[in-house]
Amino acid sequence: MAVLRGQKKLQALDFWLRNPDYLADELLNAAEAGRSVPGVSPVDRAAALLEGDEPDLESYPMIRWRYGAYESLDDALALLVAHGLIGIDAIGTAPDIDRWDYCLLPAGRQDAQEMRSQEPDLSWYDERAALVLLLAGDRSGSALKELQYAQGEYERTHMGEDIAGILPRVRARLSALQSKVSEGSA
Repeated sequence: MAVLRGQKKLQALDFWLRNPDYLADELLNAAEAGRSVPGVSPVDRAAALLEGDEPDLESYPMIRWRYGAYESLDDALALLVAHGLIGIDAIGTAPDIDRWDYCLLPAGRQDAQEMRSQEPDLSWYDERAALVLLLAGDRSGSALKELQYAQGEYERTHMGEDIAGILPRVRARLSALQSKVSEGSA
């Protein structure tokens, strides 16, 4: 059974999944810091994320709330729980819940496999989710939120407003980094 521990981490991962420009920027941060991302060239993958219309087509804004990017999970997850696809466990005793754990149940895994075989166009989602998890590594939700808050546009967003995209800035940054790399190899 796959388990994701903590709503803050779920929200942080969801933000990168839904915002390829922020995900590409974090890949560029990794490249510049010399951090490896197993099996991935951060600069090449960032470039692929920023190709064509993908950032516009795949972006789905989140609002800024008390602890960063936020989306109410109740409605979406209630449907998955009702069909026995996921389980949600409260860790702690009400009203002092320490965290929420989200568990993919065997029926959920089976349904996901069936969707993959019936709808191959959804493969981008698997690829994106795998990349987000690789980039996040074993960092906590708080650590991931700190990375996201390091983005000026994210941090300056007023509570309750959509977090603005950073596509033009990331494309310029990618271009500068690619130029620097090709100058170094010439």
